Amino acid sequence: MKKFILLSLLFLNLNVNAQTLPSKDVLFSKLKELKEQSKVNALIAGIWQGDQNILSVAFGESMTTVPADTSMHVRIGGITETFFGTLVMMLVDQGKFGLDDKISKWLPDLLEADKVTIGMLITNTSGYRDYVRNQNFLEIITDQPFREITRKEIIDFATSDGKMDFPPGTQQGYSHTSFTILGEVLEKATGKSLGELFTENIFNPLGLSHTGYNINADLPYPVLHAYSSDRGVYEDATFWSPSWTRDSGPIYSNLNDVAKWANVFGKGKLLTPESFNVLVSRPASAPDPNRFMASGFAVLNGWYAQNPEFNGYSGGFGYYPPKELTIIVFTTESKDRSSGTQAVNILQDISKMLTPDAPINFK
Repeated sequence: MKKFILLSLLFLNLNVNAQTLPSKDVLFSKLKELKEQSKVNALIAGIWQGDQNILSVAFGESMTTVPADTSMHVRIGGITETFFGTLVMMLVDQGKFGLDDKISKWLPDLLEADKVTIGMLITNTSGYRDYVRNQNFLEIITDQPFREITRKEIIDFATSDGKMDFPPGTQQGYSHTSFTILGEVLEKATGKSLGELFTENIFNPLGLSHTGYNINADLPYPVLHAYSSDRGVYEDATFWSPSWTRDSGPIYSNLNDVAKWANVFGKGKLLTPESFNVLVSRPASAPDPNRFMASGFAVLNGWYAQNPEFNGYSGGFGYYPPKELTIIVFTTESKDRSSGTQAVNILQDISKMLTPDAPINFK
């Protein structure tokens, strides 16, 4: 009898936990409301618990009279970095290099390479300046959106003045440059391209058939078209070159593949327990235990999160380990310039509904 009572209480508690999530109808209504409030052109979003899809929606248009659809491919921008962090730790597990290895082993002529480690690059503690804050660089990609930008150009923009943002390992500051340098290191250390490394270690083993690594303008059909007013006119930006993001943002995918990845990434399924612990840990130079950058993503109130903005696309990615919750949001810009960075706001609003005591907050 006592055993039956204990099992009954456990079952009751599990049901209570499950019932704390808002209903599908409530979430649908909220997402539809947020689509209108945000003034975005299109919104694609989904919510999962574990492998179970709670809700997926697509509102708005990809092109005129072409409705947005959850199967459409998008450029995922900084969500790429969640793949990158896991890939680095997989290669550590495979014995290709160690996190404490100095990058001067592969890039001996690079600024401060004898003081910067692989671990510093992936945790944004290297001190390299962020090339996307260089005004000359921004003018080039704005004036020539189809131009290919090479790794060498990116690294030169960040290091040509011989200055760092801070001494390596002493602070934490987000920099796209760190991922570009890390991409060069990984290719030299393994003798394979990043595309090959992602495909062999992650995409193929997980069956992510709608996901790929591509630094040219091509995207597989069907595509959610993106738009931008960055050049003074509202125009289609879907096929602008993604090469300017180089190794921090060139992966494309769709809603279901990203959700599948989130449940693998967030549980460290591809890593040893030791390496997964390193992946999600706070670097010593990050002062706030509730808000910091781990290895390719932010940790915010227990959520693993990313908030990319890229060539007219805006994204929001969140995984909450205690409840195995995943939120994925992609939006495209409308003629209203304020609509360009709305995915992260939608992500934050939905997280407040799902985990009111621990919402995502990038601010």
